Amino acid sequence: NPINIESLSSWIVNHSSPVLQSLIFGGEGRSTQDEHWLQERMHVKQFGFGQSNPTYLLIITNLPHGNDALKVVLRRKPNKIAHPSSHALHIEFRVLESLLRYNKQLKQQQQQQQAFDKSVPIPTPYAYCKDETILGAEFYLMEFVQGRIFVDPRMTSIGSKEERTEAFKDALRVMANIHNVPWWLIGLEKHGGRASGKDKTNPTYIERQLQRLLQITSKQSQLMKGSDKHDVKKVEKSIRQIAQVLSQHASQCPNPFGLLHGDFKIDNLIFHPTEPRVIAVLDWELSTMGDGYCDLANFCMMYFMPSIEKGWGVAGLGDMKLEGTGILTRPEVVSSYCQYHDKARQGNEHLTTRTNVSRAADYNEAMAWAGFYLSFLFFKNCVIVQGVAQRASIGVASSAAASKVAGLLPEMVRLTKHILKEFP
Repeated sequence: NPINIESLSSWIVNHSSPVLQSLIFGGEGRSTQDEHWLQERMHVKQFGFGQSNPTYLLIITNLPHGNDALKVVLRRKPNKIAHPSSHALHIEFRVLESLLRYNKQLKQQQQQQQAFDKSVPIPTPYAYCKDETILGAEFYLMEFVQGRIFVDPRMTSIGSKEERTEAFKDALRVMANIHNVPWWLIGLEKHGGRASGKDKTNPTYIERQLQRLLQITSKQSQLMKGSDKHDVKKVEKSIRQIAQVLSQHASQCPNPFGLLHGDFKIDNLIFHPTEPRVIAVLDWELSTMGDGYCDLANFCMMYFMPSIEKGWGVAGLGDMKLEGTGILTRPEVVSSYCQYHDKARQGNEHLTTRTNVSRAADYNEAMAWAGFYLSFLFFKNCVIVQGVAQRASIGVASSAAASKVAGLLPEMVRLTKHILKEFP
């Protein structure tokens, strides 16, 4: 997925945001000479992660205002997309813009030393490009946040178990903050589907998700190249069987309502370089309005996945003894989330009378429905991994690890069936 530096430089000079232009050029006006100047100083490196959307680091050197270099992240859609709702970078960018406004409002309202921090740390979004002729697909630019990304949730590079505990808890604090964002006040009134009832005319979030994901898996199966058609149909059939079981309970699930991240997990967080706290949440393309227990279950999937040494290409805690490590157990994760959720919603209860928006997270409820939500999230990730496999089969995979991740699909389906059967 090479980047056309000449085309990108021209777009940044002529069409990107004043904020980004100021970071690069200072306060001077732009000219056509700046395009050539920027092209000579821009270096591009593709990140190894990012199974869905190709992600790049732009390094701009020898800046005119004295700084050594500016680092900017570019996120781009793949050239070929199986379903129109996939790879929704425009949604990701809109959410980042809204959360940036929200954080600025909080900063004005709160005295940080006295109040619970309700902010949602994010990279600053700079500019979005809808013109596919620039780089062959839509893309956007955002701030590069310097910090630690833990691909392995064991966080072995953290020195003490106390700091590991604090890192896990801060991740859950941020998750609870996301679910309590007053979305109707920050420009997200039209974000995602907002139905929150429990009947056929007003389906739950998971009912709507099941229908959409089944459409996606069918399309991905049709686009799969170079694979045994029998195996493709077998996987699709298994995915549909899982969805059928989930649909029997989806209308009765708790269905709390709020802003969702959509893929909240340890390796989508950037932690401070030396402190056990989250300084940015990444990868918002799956964000929507819906059931917050889905983000919680997504976070808890790692407790059922094997360690990175098992060769899955993704890391989990499923075969690890947690005692003495500082890593929270799954019940402790749920308990901490509920406590932070209660703190985050304090002061917001009066802001709306919308159904399910201001309801508190309940530990007993969350644990009672844990098996259902875990099964749904594993089902959802089966569809996502199927998408990675489909893109790898036609040569448009978004990262170097795509083929390895794609090979997980049969095992993911098996694990999903196991959780569906063994957990209440």
